[in-house]
Amino acid sequence: MKSEFQQGKITQYNADKGYGFITTPEQDIFFHISDFPLADGEPKRNERVKFLVVENGNKFKAIKIERVADNSAKAKKSKVSTHNKSITSALLSNFRR
Repeated sequence: MKSEFQQGKITQYNADKGYGFITTPEQDIFFHISDFPLADGEPKRNERVKFLVVENGNKFKAIKIERVADNSAKAKKSKVSTHNKSITSALLSNFRR
């Protein structure tokens, strides 16, 4: 397997067991929560990540997992909507005074 960062999406995560799977165009790759950055919370389904792959017995495991900013049109629209709501709330709170 390549020793460079690959990208994929989290397709499964079981919080009780502490592991999940990342889907890439080639295959699904196992990951353990200990290899995931928890600064922004637990992994979420469809979250984009980049990672290194190592052999784990006769299978592969993702390590050094990093979150990747989602720049899809849907994510941008969601960010704009959230931003607009916060502006509207601030304006309305000033108006009510």
